[in-house]
Formats: sequence, structure tokens, C-alpha cells
Amino acid sequence: MDSQQQQDQKQPSSIGQAIKQQVLKAWQPVPTLNSTIILFGILSVYFLSMGIVLNVYSGKINQQSFRYDAYCWQEQICNFTIALDTNYTAPIYLYYQLDNFYQNQRRYITSKSVEQLSGEKGLGVDDLSSCYPVITNAQMGKTLAIDNITRLEPTAPAIPCGLIAQSIFNDTFDISYQVSNGTVYKVEVSNQGIAWPTDLELYQNTNISQQWYNVTDERFMVWMRVAAMPNFRKLWGVINQDLPQGLYSINITNNYDSTNYGGKKYIVFSTTNQFGGKNEFLSVAYICVGVASSLVTIGFCLKKFFSRAGPKKF
Repeated sequence: MDSQQQQDQKQPSSIGQAIKQQVLKAWQPVPTLNSTIILFGILSVYFLSMGIVLNVYSGKINQQSFRYDAYCWQEQICNFTIALDTNYTAPIYLYYQLDNFYQNQRRYITSKSVEQLSGEKGLGVDDLSSCYPVITNAQMGKTLAIDNITRLEPTAPAIPCGLIAQSIFNDTFDISYQVSNGTVYKVEVSNQGIAWPTDLELYQNTNISQQWYNVTDERFMVWMRVAAMPNFRKLWGVINQDLPQGLYSINITNNYDSTNYGGKKYIVFSTTNQFGGKNEFLSVAYICVGVASSLVTIGFCLKKFFSRAGPKKF
């Protein structure tokens, strides 16, 4: 058998054998000065362009926020008059904003039961250790079911259980608008379509007669998705009608206590566009990366210009 036949026999017959024998063909690019200039030039153009586009689109979003906890004591119904300084086109998203609330604390973020939230029945106190330290109705501080009539057993499992559920945001907002002829229109705020589709599939009631809260409420689902930062906004509802510029009356039921953690509460009106909500940080980040890439490109161009190295390579 000649050497050519022996070499042919050594060649792997399949991609699997080639991987096992570690004889796959490989290509390793070697960066050169010219290719580096081209790469960073393309990156600088892309990031600068995207940053400018994002900044322009973000500037077209209408958004206003109003702090209300400084003027409305807890457990009071307060009326505020706010002024929208421009016309808002539907859909308009209504958010609540909490400052100085750390939802990312380790004990807090794990204090829930996915099995219970998904509707699994027959879970006892011993099965809900993940909800510690709020497992029973007594620990939750709840005595009545959703109907406000049925009394809950203090030692029975709270449905839902856990610190996240216990601290749910429960302020309410009623908005109305008065036109020039004196007619008052109520602004309808829908809580449908504000939760993630995956959450809509996951959350199921276990026993509605023994629950202190309806876990299929989309506002509850939104709250259960914890925020990474201490200052955050969560979607409270959607307004599916245009709001003209002018004065609006808001009745706020101030149930949620933000004083015990030194927080602040805001109500936020906002529109969106193809890139989402107002986000100046993203556009600034793109522009900064674009500027950095441009500086690198200029640096390599100067190096090439002043270099007296050998023959050019590409």
C-alpha cells in the first residue's frame, strides 16, 4: 500500500470523526492595521447613527410625571389637578414610580411560591418554605378573603404568600377631564394587556374563596416581576383614547405606605414608539460607544500615517 493510500485511509470519513480526531480545518484571522481601521470605522458609523436616531425618537415621546405622596397622606383619597402640556395620542401608558424601594434584596426576591402562583392545589405550610417569612394568613396580616366576607384561617397558607405579594402596590387612580362647556369625561384606564404573555399563562387561582388576592389580576403579575434598581416604574394601565392638552382631575386613593422606607411615589403619563418608551440613557450609551470607536479609528489612522513599517498588509 503506497503512502497516498495510507493518507487517504487516515482522513476522517465524517464530520463526527473529524471532531473526535481534532483534524477540522480552521481559519484564524490575523488583524492588521488596515482591517482594524475598517472595523472600528464601521462600528463608529453604526453606533453614532443609532445613537442619533434613538435620541431623535426618544425626544418625540410625550412623558410627564407628578409626585403625589408629599401632598396626600396615607389612607386618604386626594384630588389633584394636573396639566398635560401637549396632546397625547393613544395608546397612553400610565405608570406608578417608586423611589428608594429595593426589590432586588435577596430574601425579598425569593419570597414567593411558583407552584402556588401557577395554581397547584393542596399545598400546605410545609410546602411553602420559599415564601418565608410570610407563609400564613396571620403572617400576611390578612383576615378576609377577596369577597371581604369570608374569614381566613390565621394558620392556613396565605394565597398568595411571600414578601413580594405582601408588599403589592395598591394605590388607585381615577382620572377625569373637563371640556370648555363644563362637561366632565371619565378617562378609562384598562388593566388588560399590561402583563407579559408568559405570566398570563403561568398565573392561576388556587381557591378563590380562600385567597386574599386574585393572582390573575394583571397588575399583580406586573408587581411580581421585581425591579433591578431601587428607583423603578411599573405599568398600572393603558389609556386607549387620545388625551388633549389641558387640565385633568385625578382622585388618588393613597393606600400604599412609602414613608416606612423613605420612598417617593409618582404617577407617570407616557407614550411609546418603535423603540419602546423614553430612554435617553440608551441613546447616550450608543453615542459614547460611537465616539470611542471614532477615536480608536483616528488613532490607528494616525499610526498608519506616521508609521514607517514594511510593506502594507490587508
